[in-house]
Amino acid sequence: MATTAAKSGVRLSSRTSHFVLPKQWASMRKAQALEKETGKAIIHFEKGDFQGDEFKPAPHIFEAAAKALTDGHVRYVPGPGLPELRDAIAEEATNRGRPTKREEVLVTMGAKHALTQSLLTIVDQGDEVIFPNPGYPPDEFWIAYAGGQVVYAPLVEPDFHFDLDSLKGLITPKTKMLILNSPQRPNGMTIRQLDEIAAIAIEHDITVLTDEIFSKMVYPPSEHTTIAAVDGMADRSVLVDTFSKTYIMTGFRIGWCVGNEELITTMDIFQQNSVTNVPAFVQLAALAAITGPQDHVIEQRNRLQAKRDKVVAFLNELPGVECPTPEGSFYVFPSIRDTGMTAQQFADYLVESYGVGVVAGSAFGDRGEGHIRLTYAAPDDVLEEGLDRIKQAVENL
Repeated sequence: MATTAAKSGVRLSSRTSHFVLPKQWASMRKAQALEKETGKAIIHFEKGDFQGDEFKPAPHIFEAAAKALTDGHVRYVPGPGLPELRDAIAEEATNRGRPTKREEVLVTMGAKHALTQSLLTIVDQGDEVIFPNPGYPPDEFWIAYAGGQVVYAPLVEPDFHFDLDSLKGLITPKTKMLILNSPQRPNGMTIRQLDEIAAIAIEHDITVLTDEIFSKMVYPPSEHTTIAAVDGMADRSVLVDTFSKTYIMTGFRIGWCVGNEELITTMDIFQQNSVTNVPAFVQLAALAAITGPQDHVIEQRNRLQAKRDKVVAFLNELPGVECPTPEGSFYVFPSIRDTGMTAQQFADYLVESYGVGVVAGSAFGDRGEGHIRLTYAAPDDVLEEGLDRIKQAVENL
Protein backbone atom coordinates (compact mmCIF):
# COMPACT_ATOMS: atom_id res chain seq x y z
CA MET A 1 0.00 0.00 0.00
CA ALA A 2 2.85 2.34 0.85
CA THR A 3 4.46 1.62 -2.52
CA THR A 4 1.25 2.45 -4.37
CA ALA A 5 0.93 5.73 -2.50
CA ALA A 6 4.53 6.63 -3.31
CA LYS A 7 4.01 6.00 -7.01
CA SER A 8 0.67 7.69 -7.41
CA GLY A 9 1.01 10.50 -4.91
CA VAL A 10 -2.04 11.90 -3.15
CA ARG A 11 -5.23 10.09 -4.11
CA LEU A 12 -7.84 12.72 -4.92
CA SER A 13 -11.49 12.55 -4.01
CA SER A 14 -13.78 11.39 -6.80
CA ARG A 15 -15.66 14.64 -6.24
CA THR A 16 -12.81 16.47 -7.99
CA SER A 17 -13.19 14.55 -11.25
CA HIS A 18 -15.03 17.49 -12.84
CA PHE A 19 -12.52 20.11 -11.69
CA VAL A 20 -11.42 22.56 -14.37
CA LEU A 21 -10.25 26.14 -14.04
CA PRO A 22 -13.13 28.67 -14.33
CA LYS A 23 -14.38 28.62 -17.92
CA GLN A 24 -15.29 32.29 -17.89
CA TRP A 25 -11.68 33.18 -17.04
CA ALA A 26 -10.09 31.15 -19.85
CA SER A 27 -9.84 34.25 -22.05
CA MET A 28 -8.16 36.19 -19.26
CA ARG A 29 -5.63 33.41 -18.73
CA LYS A 30 -4.85 33.39 -22.45
CA ALA A 31 -4.57 37.20 -22.61
CA GLN A 32 -2.21 37.29 -19.63
CA ALA A 33 -0.06 34.54 -21.15
CA LEU A 34 0.18 36.47 -24.43
CA GLU A 35 1.19 39.63 -22.58
CA LYS A 36 3.96 37.70 -20.84
CA GLU A 37 5.16 35.99 -24.01
CA THR A 38 5.04 38.98 -26.36
CA GLY A 39 5.50 41.93 -24.01
CA LYS A 40 2.56 43.64 -25.72
CA ALA A 41 -0.24 45.14 -23.64
CA ILE A 42 -3.66 43.55 -24.07
CA ILE A 43 -6.88 45.54 -23.69
CA HIS A 44 -8.81 43.58 -21.12
CA PHE A 45 -12.51 43.55 -21.91
CA GLU A 46 -12.71 39.97 -20.63
CA LYS A 47 -12.37 40.81 -16.94
CA GLY A 48 -15.51 40.97 -14.82
CA ASP A 49 -14.10 43.84 -12.81
CA PHE A 50 -13.65 47.60 -12.85
CA GLN A 51 -10.61 49.16 -14.48
CA GLY A 52 -8.99 52.57 -14.12
CA ASP A 53 -8.87 55.32 -11.55
CA GLU A 54 -12.41 56.57 -12.19
CA PHE A 55 -13.77 53.40 -10.56
CA LYS A 56 -12.87 53.51 -6.88
CA PRO A 57 -14.84 53.02 -3.67
CA ALA A 58 -16.19 56.22 -2.15
CA PRO A 59 -13.73 57.95 0.20
CA HIS A 60 -15.80 57.21 3.30
CA ILE A 61 -15.42 53.47 2.62
CA PHE A 62 -11.63 53.73 2.57
CA GLU A 63 -11.76 55.88 5.71
CA ALA A 64 -13.90 53.32 7.53
CA ALA A 65 -11.54 50.49 6.59
CA ALA A 66 -8.48 52.46 7.71
CA LYS A 67 -10.12 53.49 10.99
CA ALA A 68 -11.19 49.91 11.68
CA LEU A 69 -7.60 48.73 11.27
CA THR A 70 -6.22 51.58 13.38
CA ASP A 71 -8.79 50.83 16.09
CA GLY A 72 -7.66 47.21 16.20
CA HIS A 73 -10.59 45.41 14.59
CA VAL A 74 -8.39 42.48 13.58
CA ARG A 75 -9.75 39.70 15.82
CA TYR A 76 -12.35 37.01 15.31
CA VAL A 77 -15.94 38.22 15.26
CA PRO A 78 -19.31 36.41 15.17
CA GLY A 79 -19.47 33.94 12.29
CA PRO A 80 -22.66 35.19 10.63
CA GLY A 81 -21.46 38.80 10.66
CA LEU A 82 -21.39 41.90 12.85
CA PRO A 83 -24.87 42.52 14.27
CA GLU A 84 -24.98 46.10 13.00
CA LEU A 85 -24.05 45.01 9.47
CA ARG A 86 -26.60 42.20 9.48
CA ASP A 87 -29.23 44.73 10.58
CA ALA A 88 -28.31 47.06 7.72
CA ILE A 89 -28.50 44.23 5.19
CA ALA A 90 -31.84 43.15 6.66
CA GLU A 91 -33.10 46.68 6.09
CA GLU A 92 -31.86 46.59 2.48
CA ALA A 93 -33.65 43.29 1.83
CA THR A 94 -36.78 44.64 3.50
CA ASN A 95 -36.67 47.69 1.24
CA ARG A 96 -36.68 45.31 -1.74
CA GLY A 97 -39.98 43.91 -0.49
CA ARG A 98 -38.73 40.86 1.42
CA PRO A 99 -39.31 41.55 5.16
CA THR A 100 -36.09 40.46 6.85
CA LYS A 101 -34.70 40.23 10.36
CA ARG A 102 -31.08 39.96 11.48
CA GLU A 103 -31.26 36.20 12.00
CA GLU A 104 -32.06 35.74 8.30
CA VAL A 105 -28.79 37.37 7.15
CA LEU A 106 -25.36 35.82 6.63
CA VAL A 107 -22.32 37.95 5.73
CA THR A 108 -20.06 35.98 3.38
CA MET A 109 -16.72 36.10 1.57
CA GLY A 110 -18.23 37.66 -1.53
CA ALA A 111 -21.32 36.58 -3.45
CA LYS A 112 -19.50 33.56 -4.85
CA HIS A 113 -19.00 32.20 -1.34
CA ALA A 114 -22.69 32.80 -0.60
CA LEU A 115 -23.62 30.86 -3.74
CA THR A 116 -21.20 28.06 -2.87
CA GLN A 117 -22.48 27.69 0.68
CA SER A 118 -26.10 27.83 -0.47
CA LEU A 119 -25.58 25.06 -3.02
CA LEU A 120 -23.56 22.80 -0.70
CA THR A 121 -26.07 23.29 2.11
CA ILE A 122 -29.20 22.63 0.03
CA VAL A 123 -28.27 20.33 -2.87
CA ASP A 124 -28.14 16.62 -2.08
CA GLN A 125 -26.92 13.61 -4.04
CA GLY A 126 -29.25 13.09 -7.00
CA ASP A 127 -31.08 16.40 -6.68
CA GLU A 128 -31.80 18.26 -9.91
CA VAL A 129 -31.05 21.97 -10.18
CA ILE A 130 -32.51 23.98 -13.06
CA PHE A 131 -29.86 26.32 -14.34
CA PRO A 132 -30.21 29.13 -16.92
CA ASN A 133 -28.42 28.63 -20.23
CA PRO A 134 -26.44 30.83 -20.69
CA GLY A 135 -25.57 31.10 -17.01
CA TYR A 136 -22.82 31.55 -14.42
CA PRO A 137 -20.35 28.59 -14.52
CA PRO A 138 -19.28 28.44 -10.82
CA ASP A 139 -22.84 27.41 -9.89
CA GLU A 140 -22.53 24.35 -12.13
CA PHE A 141 -19.20 23.53 -10.48
CA TRP A 142 -20.65 23.30 -6.98
CA ILE A 143 -23.85 21.54 -8.04
CA ALA A 144 -21.67 18.80 -9.48
CA TYR A 145 -19.51 18.73 -6.35
CA ALA A 146 -22.61 18.25 -4.20
CA GLY A 147 -23.65 15.31 -6.36
CA GLY A 148 -26.52 17.16 -7.95
CA GLN A 149 -27.57 17.14 -11.58
CA VAL A 150 -27.63 20.34 -13.66
CA VAL A 151 -30.72 20.67 -15.84
CA TYR A 152 -30.36 23.45 -18.40
CA ALA A 153 -33.20 25.89 -19.05
CA PRO A 154 -32.62 27.58 -22.42
CA LEU A 155 -33.07 31.35 -22.38
CA VAL A 156 -34.72 32.93 -25.40
CA GLU A 157 -33.06 35.74 -27.36
CA PRO A 158 -32.92 38.67 -27.76
CA ASP A 159 -33.84 39.48 -24.15
CA PHE A 160 -32.92 36.05 -22.77
CA HIS A 161 -36.25 35.38 -21.06
CA PHE A 162 -37.38 31.99 -19.77
CA ASP A 163 -39.73 29.96 -21.92
CA LEU A 164 -42.20 29.16 -19.14
CA ASP A 165 -43.68 26.12 -20.85
CA SER A 166 -40.18 24.75 -21.40
CA LEU A 167 -39.31 25.53 -17.78
CA LYS A 168 -42.32 23.58 -16.50
CA GLY A 169 -41.37 20.68 -18.74
CA LEU A 170 -37.98 20.38 -17.05
CA ILE A 171 -39.45 19.79 -13.60
CA THR A 172 -39.37 16.25 -12.20
CA PRO A 173 -39.85 14.82 -8.68
CA LYS A 174 -36.07 15.25 -8.25
CA THR A 175 -36.12 19.00 -8.96
CA LYS A 176 -35.03 20.82 -5.82
CA MET A 177 -33.76 24.22 -6.94
CA LEU A 178 -34.00 26.82 -9.66
CA ILE A 179 -31.20 29.35 -10.13
CA LEU A 180 -31.95 32.88 -11.31
CA ASN A 181 -29.69 35.87 -11.74
CA SER A 182 -31.06 39.29 -12.52
CA PRO A 183 -29.61 41.32 -14.09
CA GLN A 184 -28.37 38.19 -15.77
CA ARG A 185 -24.84 37.07 -16.27
CA PRO A 186 -23.52 37.19 -18.97
CA ASN A 187 -26.11 39.23 -20.91
CA GLY A 188 -27.20 41.98 -18.51
CA MET A 189 -30.95 41.52 -19.03
CA THR A 190 -33.43 41.62 -16.16
CA ILE A 191 -35.96 38.84 -15.55
CA ARG A 192 -39.51 40.13 -15.84
CA GLN A 193 -41.41 36.86 -15.29
CA LEU A 194 -40.93 36.68 -11.54
CA ASP A 195 -44.59 36.21 -10.58
CA GLU A 196 -45.00 33.36 -13.06
CA ILE A 197 -41.72 31.72 -12.01
CA ALA A 198 -42.68 32.07 -8.34
CA ALA A 199 -45.99 30.33 -9.00
CA ILE A 200 -44.14 27.42 -10.61
CA ALA A 201 -41.71 27.20 -7.67
CA ILE A 202 -44.50 27.21 -5.12
CA GLU A 203 -46.54 24.61 -7.00
CA HIS A 204 -43.61 22.20 -7.24
CA ASP A 205 -41.93 22.95 -3.89
CA ILE A 206 -38.75 24.31 -5.48
CA THR A 207 -36.22 26.58 -3.78
CA VAL A 208 -35.07 29.55 -5.83
CA LEU A 209 -31.48 30.76 -5.53
CA THR A 210 -31.57 34.35 -6.78
CA ASP A 211 -28.23 35.96 -7.61
CA GLU A 212 -28.63 39.76 -7.63
CA ILE A 213 -25.08 41.10 -7.62
CA PHE A 214 -25.94 43.84 -10.12
CA SER A 215 -29.07 44.94 -8.25
CA LYS A 216 -27.91 48.57 -8.03
CA MET A 217 -26.56 48.57 -11.57
CA VAL A 218 -29.90 48.61 -13.41
CA TYR A 219 -30.37 51.48 -15.83
CA PRO A 220 -33.56 53.58 -16.01
CA PRO A 221 -36.26 53.08 -17.07
CA SER A 222 -35.64 49.46 -16.08
CA GLU A 223 -35.91 48.63 -12.38
CA HIS A 224 -34.57 45.86 -10.20
CA THR A 225 -37.05 43.52 -8.54
CA THR A 226 -36.47 40.34 -6.57
CA ILE A 227 -38.43 37.10 -6.62
CA ALA A 228 -37.89 36.96 -2.84
CA ALA A 229 -40.50 39.74 -2.55
CA VAL A 230 -43.23 37.78 -4.36
CA ASP A 231 -45.93 36.42 -2.04
CA GLY A 232 -44.96 33.01 -0.74
CA MET A 233 -41.31 33.26 -1.76
CA ALA A 234 -39.59 34.73 1.33
CA ASP A 235 -38.96 31.31 2.90
CA ARG A 236 -38.57 29.55 -0.44
CA SER A 237 -35.78 31.74 -1.79
CA VAL A 238 -32.13 32.47 -1.07
CA LEU A 239 -31.24 36.04 -2.02
CA VAL A 240 -27.56 36.65 -2.76
CA ASP A 241 -25.90 40.02 -3.29
CA THR A 242 -22.52 41.64 -2.81
CA PHE A 243 -20.74 44.87 -2.00
CA SER A 244 -18.32 44.19 -4.86
CA LYS A 245 -20.31 45.69 -7.72
CA THR A 246 -22.51 48.27 -6.00
CA TYR A 247 -19.67 49.87 -4.05
CA ILE A 248 -16.69 48.95 -6.30
CA MET A 249 -15.34 46.71 -3.53
CA THR A 250 -14.42 43.65 -5.60
CA GLY A 251 -11.11 43.12 -3.79
CA PHE A 252 -12.66 43.42 -0.33
CA ARG A 253 -14.38 40.03 -0.81
CA ILE A 254 -17.61 40.60 1.05
CA GLY A 255 -21.13 39.63 0.09
CA TRP A 256 -24.30 38.46 1.78
CA CYS A 257 -27.30 36.22 1.56
CA VAL A 258 -30.79 36.26 3.01
CA GLY A 259 -32.90 33.18 3.66
CA ASN A 260 -35.15 31.71 6.29
CA GLU A 261 -33.66 31.48 9.76
CA GLU A 262 -33.18 27.71 9.71
CA LEU A 263 -31.18 27.87 6.50
CA ILE A 264 -29.03 30.79 7.65
CA THR A 265 -28.31 29.05 10.96
CA THR A 266 -27.14 25.96 9.08
CA MET A 267 -25.06 28.02 6.66
CA ASP A 268 -23.48 29.83 9.59
CA ILE A 269 -22.28 26.46 10.89
CA PHE A 270 -20.80 25.80 7.45
CA GLN A 271 -19.10 29.19 7.50
CA GLN A 272 -17.69 28.89 11.02
CA ASN A 273 -16.21 25.50 10.12
CA SER A 274 -14.60 26.84 6.95
CA VAL A 275 -13.55 30.50 6.77
CA THR A 276 -14.69 31.34 10.34
CA ASN A 277 -15.82 34.88 9.53
CA VAL A 278 -15.34 37.79 7.14
CA PRO A 279 -12.62 40.08 8.59
CA ALA A 280 -14.05 42.67 10.95
CA PHE A 281 -12.36 45.65 9.27
CA VAL A 282 -13.83 44.58 5.92
CA GLN A 283 -17.28 44.32 7.51
CA LEU A 284 -16.94 47.80 9.00
CA ALA A 285 -16.00 49.19 5.58
CA ALA A 286 -19.10 47.48 4.18
CA LEU A 287 -21.21 48.93 6.97
CA ALA A 288 -20.01 52.41 6.03
CA ALA A 289 -20.84 51.66 2.41
CA ILE A 290 -24.40 50.49 2.93
CA THR A 291 -25.36 53.02 5.61
CA GLY A 292 -23.45 56.02 4.25
CA PRO A 293 -24.21 58.42 1.38
CA GLN A 294 -25.38 56.65 -1.78
CA ASP A 295 -24.54 59.48 -4.22
CA HIS A 296 -21.46 57.60 -5.36
CA VAL A 297 -23.58 54.58 -6.34
CA ILE A 298 -25.85 56.74 -8.49
CA GLU A 299 -22.88 58.53 -10.09
CA GLN A 300 -21.27 55.19 -10.93
CA ARG A 301 -24.49 53.87 -12.46
CA ASN A 302 -24.87 56.99 -14.60
CA ARG A 303 -21.26 56.75 -15.73
CA LEU A 304 -21.69 53.10 -16.67
CA GLN A 305 -24.94 53.78 -18.50
CA ALA A 306 -23.18 56.34 -20.70
CA LYS A 307 -20.44 53.80 -21.45
CA ARG A 308 -23.03 51.12 -22.19
CA ASP A 309 -24.84 53.36 -24.66
CA LYS A 310 -21.57 54.24 -26.39
CA VAL A 311 -20.47 50.60 -26.70
CA VAL A 312 -23.85 49.32 -27.89
CA ALA A 313 -24.11 52.03 -30.56
CA PHE A 314 -20.56 51.36 -31.77
CA LEU A 315 -20.93 47.59 -31.98
CA ASN A 316 -24.23 47.82 -33.83
CA GLU A 317 -22.47 49.76 -36.60
CA LEU A 318 -20.11 46.85 -37.28
CA PRO A 319 -20.93 44.39 -40.05
CA GLY A 320 -21.89 40.97 -38.73
CA VAL A 321 -22.37 42.21 -35.16
CA GLU A 322 -25.70 42.73 -33.40
CA CYS A 323 -25.72 44.05 -29.84
CA PRO A 324 -28.93 44.26 -27.77
CA THR A 325 -28.99 46.96 -25.09
CA PRO A 326 -28.56 45.33 -21.67
CA GLU A 327 -30.76 46.65 -18.89
CA GLY A 328 -28.10 46.26 -16.21
CA SER A 329 -24.63 44.98 -15.22
CA PHE A 330 -21.44 46.22 -16.89
CA TYR A 331 -21.45 43.69 -19.72
CA VAL A 332 -22.66 43.61 -23.30
CA PHE A 333 -23.29 40.28 -25.00
CA PRO A 334 -23.32 40.94 -28.75
CA SER A 335 -24.04 38.30 -31.36
CA ILE A 336 -21.13 37.72 -33.76
CA ARG A 337 -22.80 34.84 -35.65
CA ASP A 338 -22.88 36.73 -38.93
CA THR A 339 -19.08 36.99 -38.94
CA GLY A 340 -19.03 33.28 -39.78
CA MET A 341 -16.89 32.46 -36.75
CA THR A 342 -17.68 30.58 -33.58
CA ALA A 343 -17.52 32.46 -30.30
CA GLN A 344 -14.19 30.89 -29.37
CA GLN A 345 -12.71 31.48 -32.81
CA PHE A 346 -13.71 35.13 -32.68
CA ALA A 347 -12.36 35.60 -29.14
CA ASP A 348 -9.06 33.94 -30.10
CA TYR A 349 -8.84 36.05 -33.26
CA LEU A 350 -9.34 39.28 -31.31
CA VAL A 351 -6.76 38.57 -28.63
CA GLU A 352 -4.13 36.96 -30.88
CA SER A 353 -4.32 39.36 -33.81
CA TYR A 354 -5.59 42.61 -32.28
CA GLY A 355 -4.71 42.45 -28.59
CA VAL A 356 -8.27 42.63 -27.24
CA GLY A 357 -9.47 40.14 -24.65
CA VAL A 358 -13.16 39.16 -24.61
CA VAL A 359 -14.96 36.08 -23.30
CA ALA A 360 -16.42 33.55 -25.72
CA GLY A 361 -20.13 33.26 -25.01
CA SER A 362 -19.84 29.48 -25.16
CA ALA A 363 -18.12 29.62 -21.74
CA PHE A 364 -21.58 30.26 -20.30
CA GLY A 365 -23.33 27.35 -22.03
CA ASP A 366 -24.25 26.29 -25.54
CA ARG A 367 -26.92 29.01 -25.70
CA GLY A 368 -24.07 31.49 -25.42
CA GLU A 369 -22.53 30.25 -28.64
CA GLY A 370 -22.40 32.94 -31.30
CA HIS A 371 -21.81 35.69 -28.71
CA ILE A 372 -18.96 37.33 -26.89
CA ARG A 373 -19.05 39.02 -23.49
CA LEU A 374 -17.38 42.39 -23.22
CA THR A 375 -16.91 44.40 -20.02
CA TYR A 376 -17.24 48.16 -20.43
CA ALA A 377 -16.30 49.27 -16.90
CA ALA A 378 -13.09 50.76 -18.25
CA PRO A 379 -11.66 54.24 -18.89
CA ASP A 380 -13.01 55.96 -22.00
CA ASP A 381 -9.65 56.00 -23.77
CA VAL A 382 -9.26 52.25 -23.20
CA LEU A 383 -12.81 51.65 -24.41
CA GLU A 384 -12.23 53.70 -27.55
CA GLU A 385 -8.93 52.00 -28.37
CA GLY A 386 -10.41 48.55 -27.78
CA LEU A 387 -13.50 49.25 -29.87
CA ASP A 388 -11.37 50.62 -32.70
CA ARG A 389 -9.33 47.40 -32.66
CA ILE A 390 -12.51 45.32 -32.76
CA LYS A 391 -13.70 47.39 -35.72
CA GLN A 392 -10.44 46.71 -37.56
CA ALA A 393 -10.73 43.02 -36.75
CA VAL A 394 -14.27 42.76 -38.08
CA GLU A 395 -13.52 44.78 -41.22
CA ASN A 396 -10.49 42.61 -41.96
CA LEU A 397 -12.31 39.31 -41.74
